[in-house]
Amino acid sequence: AELDNPHRRYPTAIVAGTNGKGSTCAMLASILERSGYRTGLYISPHLVRVNERMCVDGVEVSDQDFAAAFTEVSAAVERLISAGKLEKRPSFFEFLTATAFLHFAQAGAQFVVLEVGMGGRLDATNVTEPRVAIITNIDFDHMEFLGETLATIAAEKAGIIKPHNMVISGVEDQVAAAVIRR
Repeated sequence: AELDNPHRRYPTAIVAGTNGKGSTCAMLASILERSGYRTGLYISPHLVRVNERMCVDGVEVSDQDFAAAFTEVSAAVERLISAGKLEKRPSFFEFLTATAFLHFAQAGAQFVVLEVGMGGRLDATNVTEPRVAIITNIDFDHMEFLGETLATIAAEKAGIIKPHNMVISGVEDQVAAAVIRR
């Protein structure tokens, strides 16, 4: 809100799951770009440079644009902390997600594809109202945070599903698929 809700300035698709999130995001972004949309893509983790996480039409955010958006987010965080509206600084992932949302708005993105960092329900990317929620296959991952069974992990990942929005799922395990359907 302090940044004027940049994540609401463009439609989104959000992708959660254990395996295949990155590939699914890349394919969807490519389809959207070829369909004429100015497309943002947010992925994690990065391999070499943090800039890899934020692309518009397949081009990584420049150092200058990244620094400008990051500085603006940092200033907003400081204002919120000073005003007592935020008790602690956001996590690294939350900081980068806010930076990406702002960069995509400033770059004029017409559609943004978001890869969930971990889980889904409580992930920083999950503040959007996506046009479509995509859940790739689910397996045991981040069990210390998401739970010890495929059903509990699936429930966390299903947290990206919003009422009355489209859902696409490639979940193969019957128990996890039942959680997604529910």
